[in-house]
Formats: sequence, structure tokens, C-alpha cells
Amino acid sequence: MLKTSLYWLKKLIKDPFSHFLIAGAILFLCYSLYHSGSSINEVIITPSQIIQQQRDDKTYFGSSPSKEMLNKDINQVVLQRILSSEAIKLGLEKGDPNLNAMLMQRFISYTTQIAKINATNTTLLHHYYLAHRQNYHHPDLYSLCYHFLSPQEQTHPSQAPASHQCLSDITQQDLQAKLGPSIITTLNTLAPNKWSKLINTPFGPLTVRLIQHQKAGILSFNQAKPLLAQDYTHDAVNKKNRRRNKELPYSAANSFRHRCHN
Repeated sequence: MLKTSLYWLKKLIKDPFSHFLIAGAILFLCYSLYHSGSSINEVIITPSQIIQQQRDDKTYFGSSPSKEMLNKDINQVVLQRILSSEAIKLGLEKGDPNLNAMLMQRFISYTTQIAKINATNTTLLHHYYLAHRQNYHHPDLYSLCYHFLSPQEQTHPSQAPASHQCLSDITQQDLQAKLGPSIITTLNTLAPNKWSKLINTPFGPLTVRLIQHQKAGILSFNQAKPLLAQDYTHDAVNKKNRRRNKELPYSAANSFRHRCHN
């Protein structure tokens, strides 16, 4: 009996057709196990999405939707997700120029929003500032107060005028346009927090008090922060777009690049 069993076992092992049957059985078993675990497609609608759907309906129709209308809208969302998922499984999205263009625009919008959110992170923005601070130069900046003198004040000047106006971090060019070129000469020789003597300007006689003179250099982090947020967002979007272009075919990448520049 044992010899007979060993005989047929050896014959089965050597037979090519037996190999084919065994391999087919193994493949069938693996295929069945894989699809039994992934055949159920689950669509989850969260409470926040339902609330958002109610808000959208109220905005569009002018009043809150009824239960029937809300259920209909939710069922439509579920159906849309299921059909979209099945279409993607079949590869129906491939080669559709309109769909590709829409996805590209959504990708740009998404990366822009993410970059803007990250730009509000002070720590992240400060790291960006340290890496690019050489790009944020500023000219001479003046902070000062000034007061136009009345005829009586010109005759009887006082140490400190009763009223005055102040300017903060104004450039030399803007200051000259606002108060005349003679202001710069006075400020460059005036001790801080001291009112000057009468200065004749094209706009009338006045006196000034220097608060701070910041010589040309690199902007501080707080001064550069509005520019940093804008530049960080721009660089982050461009970086993601360049990475995306590398993953696209040549023709698609050229189309994507064209849309970005436009």
C-alpha cells in the first residue's frame, strides 16, 4: 500500500499537467482571499459633511432642506462616490483632457491652500526666514514726529509742540516727497527724542523729533513677516508643481506648466 502511494505521488510530482492544476488552485485561492476582503466598498458620510450639505442647500434655496430633500442629496453624494470609484477602477479617467485639466486646477488650488495654512505657522515661517533672510533688504528707515508751526509759534518757539503727527518706518524717498529734502539733513544730525529748530520746507515751516533711524540692512523677522508668508506660499506651490511635472508624461507636463504660468 505504501509503495503504491509513493508510486502515484512520484508520478504526480513529475507530471506537468499536475503542476498546472496545483498552480491554478493556488492562484484561485489567492484571488478569492484578496477579493473577499476588498469587495466591499464603504462610503462614509460624516456628521460634519451632513451639516455642510444643509448649509449649502440653505444658501442655494434660501431655506433649510426637509428631511426628504436632505436624504436625497446625501444619496446623490453616495451614488456619485460609488460611480466615481468604479470609473477609476476601470481607468475611465485616463486620456480625458477635460478631466485632467480639472484635476490640475484642483491640485494647484489644494497646494495653494495648504501652503497658506503652513504660512501661518510662526515656527515654520521663521525657518524660511533664516534660510532666505538675505532676500529681505530694506533702505534707510525713519520713525519721527513733526509739527507745522503757526506764525505765533515761529515767533515764540517752545520746547515741545502741543500737538504733532508721527510716521513709522518711512523711507528716505517717501519722507522727502512728504516733507521736503531738508528734513533728511536735519534728521541725520538730530539727537533722538529732541525737537529740532524751525525747518523751512516747501509745505511750510515745521519742527521734527527723531524717534529712530534704522540704517539700510536686512529686515527683522517681524518686519518681513507679511512678505515671508506670501513668498513661502509661492515657493511651496511651485515646488509641488515641479514635483508633479516630473510624474507627468511630457505632453501633459507641458500643458500643466502652461496653465501654471498663465
